[in-house]
Order: sequence, then C-alpha cells, then structure tokens
Amino acid sequence: MSAPPSDTAARPVTAVMPDVTGGNALRAQEQMDGTQVRFEDVTGKDREVVDPQAWRVCGSRPGANQQITSYPVVLLVAPTTESCP
Repeated sequence: MSAPPSDTAARPVTAVMPDVTGGNALRAQEQMDGTQVRFEDVTGKDREVVDPQAWRVCGSRPGANQQITSYPVVLLVAPTTESCP
C-alpha cells in the first residue's frame, strides 16, 4: 500500500525566481529564457512596456528566491529615467 501524495507532490515546483531587481528588464526577461514573463508598470501609471530595454526591474511576483508556482511571472518595472517607488 502506498502513501497518499503530499500537496508538494501534487504541485511540483518548476523553478526558483532569480533576483533580477535593479537590473534591465530586457536582460531579466532573457535570463528567464523559456519562462512566461509579464511586465507591470510599478509606478501606478499603467504604461505598456513596449521596449523592455528602456525599463528597470523594481521587484517581481513571486519575489526573489521564491518558488515559481504559477505563470506568467510578473516583473514590476519602471522606466530607466525614473526611480523605483
């Protein structure tokens, strides 16, 4: 008789979120090759990120070094000409 599967076994962890905070949004996206990534304007101005090269990463969901359990991963970004809030 085998033991019932645990919650961990039911939801396998596929990856750990790298710490990309402070880096260039395009480079962060490239670093996460193969991972679904969505950009979100962290300033609250709800701007679309057309050129990730012109944006910096202020944070992420999930946070750095946290397990990625759902996709897409969200990179919270601000234009390189502005400070992170």
